[in-house]
Amino acid sequence: MKVNNNYLKEQLKHVYWLNGGCCAGKTTMTRKFIEELGFQTLEDNVLKYRPFTSPAEYPALQYPHPDLDWDKWFNKPNDEHGEWLFQIVKEMMEFFVIDLLRLPTDKPIIIDLGIMPERILPFIPKERMICLYTTDEEIERLYFFREDHKMILDVINLTADPAATIKNGNKNMKKFSHDIRDACVKNGIKTIERTPSLSVEEQFRLVREHFGL
Repeated sequence: MKVNNNYLKEQLKHVYWLNGGCCAGKTTMTRKFIEELGFQTLEDNVLKYRPFTSPAEYPALQYPHPDLDWDKWFNKPNDEHGEWLFQIVKEMMEFFVIDLLRLPTDKPIIIDLGIMPERILPFIPKERMICLYTTDEEIERLYFFREDHKMILDVINLTADPAATIKNGNKNMKKFSHDIRDACVKNGIKTIERTPSLSVEEQFRLVREHFGL
């Protein structure tokens, strides 16, 4: 399916996009936009789209699944895992854009999804996109120990060497974050680094300021 980008640009002109890597505050900012500014959002629920896909057309959306060898899955080479992360978002976007178009237009929309900016710049301009990122140390400290990642950690704890698996997984997520940040910088997109000293309120103020809200 191909949708005309000019049409998308017109229909999605009330959409604001929080891009960037993990542990950078995107989910927290999304909550602030919803609770304080009355925005709506759309979650990137991969499992929602999987039943409508086939392995031939959407190979990345088929993974992970319960029959995988989890040791091999979590300990695959960093480049290979990074390719999967970007491919799954690419495959998902076909469905995600349709869902975006179905949302009510009487409220602005805030999207929290790390993606190569080239994939959405044709219909989400730089002014309505921002890249949030954090340090490698923060990713190592937080990623696998977040409450919403408990299920992932539970599976990792079943692998032969959970500590080594977490170490490799952190390398994957750091590379993913670096690649998105570097692509955003290259495309002239505003970036904000989340540091331990940056309060939620200050980060929220900076994001709103960029969006002109």
